[in-house]
Amino acid sequence: MIVRTALGVARCLTVAAVLLLPAAMRGQGATRGSRAARIVEGRVMRPHADDQDPLPVPSIMVTLHQVTRAGGHPIDSMRTNRDGRFSFRYPDAADSTAIHFVSVSYAGITYFSAPLRNPVIRGDDADMTVFDTTSRPVTITQRGRHIVVSAAGVNGARQVIEVFELSNDSSVTRVAPPNGSTWSGGIPVSARGFNVGEGDISADAVTAKQGRVDVEAPIAPGLKQLSFSYELPASAFPLSIPAEHHTDVLEVLVEDSLGVASGAGLSEVDPVNVDGRHFRRFTARDVAPASVARVVIATPPRLSRGAFIAVVALALGAAMLVVLA
Repeated sequence: MIVRTALGVARCLTVAAVLLLPAAMRGQGATRGSRAARIVEGRVMRPHADDQDPLPVPSIMVTLHQVTRAGGHPIDSMRTNRDGRFSFRYPDAADSTAIHFVSVSYAGITYFSAPLRNPVIRGDDADMTVFDTTSRPVTITQRGRHIVVSAAGVNGARQVIEVFELSNDSSVTRVAPPNGSTWSGGIPVSARGFNVGEGDISADAVTAKQGRVDVEAPIAPGLKQLSFSYELPASAFPLSIPAEHHTDVLEVLVEDSLGVASGAGLSEVDPVNVDGRHFRRFTARDVAPASVARVVIATPPRLSRGAFIAVVALALGAAMLVVLA
């Protein structure tokens, strides 16, 4: 069963084009041999309040979209019948980069299907689930938080990447109240160059100001990923990172042999290598909201003047021995 939440009706097609088009280009060939008929048949449903079988959503508009490198546009639409069913039959596109998907808007939120890659899609692969919305407090659980501290650059600054796995375990979509947010978290006040990365939440719906990151996008039931990065000067270390929210799994990666993460129950585990970069790895489970993680980058020990002279003398002596030999 497919559940995809967009950020709003106004930019639904644009977001879908950006998120879905690259994957489609990788998965399809350069040409299509024929323009055979394609079929998608599914149902639109919403969860039952008593955890019973989902309820059909009748008479709701479902739209079929096509997206290519040149842009996207709707190519057909229909309303569901009393059982919440819809059905589209459409020709294969002449453009080899084209992908198709369906969307439905419910309670002000637009939901997208996954790309319709197969010629015929029916049943669970085509079904869509929509949810009622609320601006009342709904607990958004942090299933995971991953913090990556990169090696120091030429100016001593380090890039930090944070990835959150946010879970809405209710049966309603959380929407932001007036002048509010659906989720909020802290970042160091010295952070610069804030940038939202790939994930389930668009950069347009994320703001960073005065050490806070606020998400305005609706958060539907299920798991959503939020990622962002920023740069910290050398003076920001040692770095304290408050947990703020209960976190099931906390992971800190430090790209420095002298870097150590502690506090919040963190303990060192096996290091990891990513694209030839070496990271020390620290993990913790069931991190309490009041916990604080701390990242310390130790300074390499400096040789005293006497030790420096001794090292140089030994090196020169070794070099002379090699020459004499």
